[in-house]
Amino acid sequence: MEPGFRSSPSDEAQREARDRAVLRTCLPLPAALLLVTAVYATVRYVVFGPWPVGHIPIYVFNKAVSWTALTLLALALSLGPAARLWPARFGMHLWRRRYWGLIGFVLATVHILLSLATLNYAYQRAFFRQAFEFTPIAEFAMLCGALTWLVLLAPLVASLPGVRAAMSARYWGRLQAIGRLALVLVVLHLSYAVAGWFVPAQWPGGLPPITLWSALTALLALGLRVAARLRFGPGDMP
Repeated sequence: MEPGFRSSPSDEAQREARDRAVLRTCLPLPAALLLVTAVYATVRYVVFGPWPVGHIPIYVFNKAVSWTALTLLALALSLGPAARLWPARFGMHLWRRRYWGLIGFVLATVHILLSLATLNYAYQRAFFRQAFEFTPIAEFAMLCGALTWLVLLAPLVASLPGVRAAMSARYWGRLQAIGRLALVLVVLHLSYAVAGWFVPAQWPGGLPPITLWSALTALLALGLRVAARLRFGPGDMP
């Protein structure tokens, strides 16, 4: 026990039991998503694509990291409207969004770091007009990616212990709601890859691009929010 931290043995045991329950309940989905997306990325880019096995640790794995991060963030941002539309099915899962959103944010940060490590002409040729000059669409995509990460800081801060108690319900809700802008920005961030979405003949192994799957995930989450708003009005989401 940390010095100065007073807690009875029973309280400590309850916290440990709670933390174990959270880990058992919230970690399997992110782990499974990361495994499935890593397998998909490896099959698409290495087995059927042009990338050698040596590029799996960073370039290929980064594809899985980004897809998993977006999926978790979309889940965290869409559980509210889903619970409003189908309360019996999704209402019980609302508490998970905090943890899935946090894991998604961490993975999004890892994605940024791995992307910076491979941001050169050899890895990201579509981003460059020539060896040291970005294309306009690449600059736009990177700006939207950076803004996405910054926007996600708002719901992250809102989920910190004590923040909810220190803020009014109205403005805490607004802080949380800023996160939905991230879904719009991430679709714009993926705009650099749109040209490849409509040429199935160029898909390695006939597998759709991960950027396409990611964009559809974000649009689905946005669609749920629109559906809930149209059905129930502009009231706050759970």
